[in-house]
Amino acid sequence: MPAKRGTTPIAGILLGGISLMVLAGCAQTETASSDTVETSVVETVAMEERVEAPHPGSLVYQARCADCHDAGGDLRMPSFADLQNMSGPFLRYAVTQGKMRDMAAGLNRTQIADLIDYLSPAGETGTVVSETAQCENTNIDFDTVHVGSWGVTTDNHRYFGPQSTSLTAENVDGLELAWAFGMPGTSDMRSYPVVTEDTIFTAATSGHLFAIDRQSGCIKWHNQTERPMRSAVSLGEIGGAPAIFVMDAIGTVHAYRGETGEALWSTEAALFNTSMGTGGVVPAGDRLIVPMSNNDAPRAMDPRFECCKGHGGVHALDMETGEILWTTHMTPDAEPIGVSSVGTQQWGPSGAPVWATPAVDLENGRVYIGTGENTSLPATETSDALIALDLETGEMLWVYQAWDHDTWNMSCSAFRPDGPNCPTPEGPDYDFGGGVTFTQLSDGREVVVAGQKSGDVHVVDAATGELVWTRKISAGSALGGVHWGVTVSNGRVYAPAADPEFPMDPAEYDPQPGLYVLDLDTGDMLWSVSAERGCEITYAERNEQTEPWPDCSFSYGYSATPASTDELVVIGALDGNLFVFNAETGERLWEYDTVREFETVNGISAHGGAIDNAGPFLAGDMLYVQSGYSGFSQMPGNALLAFRLTGKEE
Repeated sequence: MPAKRGTTPIAGILLGGISLMVLAGCAQTETASSDTVETSVVETVAMEERVEAPHPGSLVYQARCADCHDAGGDLRMPSFADLQNMSGPFLRYAVTQGKMRDMAAGLNRTQIADLIDYLSPAGETGTVVSETAQCENTNIDFDTVHVGSWGVTTDNHRYFGPQSTSLTAENVDGLELAWAFGMPGTSDMRSYPVVTEDTIFTAATSGHLFAIDRQSGCIKWHNQTERPMRSAVSLGEIGGAPAIFVMDAIGTVHAYRGETGEALWSTEAALFNTSMGTGGVVPAGDRLIVPMSNNDAPRAMDPRFECCKGHGGVHALDMETGEILWTTHMTPDAEPIGVSSVGTQQWGPSGAPVWATPAVDLENGRVYIGTGENTSLPATETSDALIALDLETGEMLWVYQAWDHDTWNMSCSAFRPDGPNCPTPEGPDYDFGGGVTFTQLSDGREVVVAGQKSGDVHVVDAATGELVWTRKISAGSALGGVHWGVTVSNGRVYAPAADPEFPMDPAEYDPQPGLYVLDLDTGDMLWSVSAERGCEITYAERNEQTEPWPDCSFSYGYSATPASTDELVVIGALDGNLFVFNAETGERLWEYDTVREFETVNGISAHGGAIDNAGPFLAGDMLYVQSGYSGFSQMPGNALLAFRLTGKEE
């Protein structure tokens, strides 16, 4: 299906109206989806001729998970070794509340605990914050804010000006590791922080929320929720005092007092029981803009799952109270559309999740978002689209759809037979998964910039949605192209491309992972740097890897959102390397391999891994990055790393 680029008047659209795979028992057969662990399985493995009884969790794994996770061949489907690299708390969330709860249906508490213990060597032991890691001075300076939300500011530039950083092309080679902080109970570093003059506020998928001294890494305060925190952290005000906001995995927004970490309010913002929080909450005047994604796509692998009813959306919340002021849905409510080949009721339309952080234009009163694919038929004009909403009412103002008829879910696969929930025709899964950027051309025209998994970068008029230009930078794929967003500064768009080396016909797919720099006015290519692995590994060899941190990482492209300054662009790679390039020429000025074990300031064991999602951030004479991302069979990790210019202290 060729790409369709164009702007659609909103009146004709809504009349009447992934990612991390964990424990994905893909359930393409009925035996993989039984409601209970079969007695015959238990009896068989307990036979007297067994010299040693198996771990009880292995019985659950074989009955519910092995059919898919032992099969290999699909980066979306973590292998058994990949699952062992995930944290206990995250696995528990996945099978009780997250994407894999359908696969775990009918398991009792003991079976779930056994499964987690079997898969996660670290188990679910809670971590007590050490007294020696506490700061003596817990005061926090909110007068200077270097990072206020996912996009640094609400326009999502990811730009750090001279007021925020003293790093330059001349001195950046003097960066050295200053300290490392170990995030407890996690294998994925995905939450972009808030950064003030002296404090970093960051969250973990284990539910921990920290205020950390920016210079030393000591802890000023700590709080914890029962659910994984997946979103970026944001800074606003409640009662005239600083407040921290973050969203958990099922779409509950939490507010905390900035000075102390005291919980102030929580609002359940989920639209469905399949809703999921991913993008950051954005402060916008006296309200918070909350994007909502959905996890119907992996659940569709189960032939019994009635695919699909959930869809994406956006809320506006009152910042003081958490009250929902308005909600905009990305599709109409789903209706029955027939039955699958195995007789399961099917529903549509669905999907168009809002994965990433919106941009907010306070002056014109607009919110800009990007959406993903439809997960069932019929396709809508709001999927794979850039959309403008009225900040006051939530009304859709315009829609620019970059790819039409993209209907897809995870029952569709290039590496195994499609399941009965795979729609026909099957789309390519070309989400706008990254945050969109609001900016201005050199003539002052206001535009929205966004990268797509298709490998395209789009610039559209912010007032009308009219296409200004589009440029293809890489081959793109369901796991390629631009993932989490771009950085824009000084008339340039810095766009990363992930493009994994899938074993496909080169005539149809020629991966081109790298960093591409485009002229903001015209889309012309200014320079590019190809990502390099530096070693050789085939896709088949990758499927045989069992080490969490192999000598040669299969994934090595650029997925995380980069950061830029007037002179530098900073980007992390999926093989764990952190690079600084000259923003004008593309010359590599500094690099650091984060895939190693670190001695930490808080006493929690830490190891670096893939750099994905959140990306680097800067403040003063320091550069920071979070290392580790076990999703998509990448290298796990739990390290927050701080680098300082040699011999300098602020």
